[in-house]
Amino acid sequence: MDTLRQFRQNIPSATLPIVNAEQAQKNQAAIDLLNSWLDDNEDAAEHQQTWDFLKTALDEDRLSDRPLFP
Repeated sequence: MDTLRQFRQNIPSATLPIVNAEQAQKNQAAIDLLNSWLDDNEDAAEHQQTWDFLKTALDEDRLSDRPLFP
């Protein structure tokens, strides 16, 4: 999460005029959602536990013998 925050801080803000107001509104809604996820105060251990569960679930019924996430 900290890496993503640092990345976002290093991106220069665009000063180009808004061409499509409807698309800009949709984009802002997506940005607001992502920001709310970043501001979430869940601990890293819970995120790691969720990721471990997802990796196991995704690798369970693969057609290949190779794991999706090594």
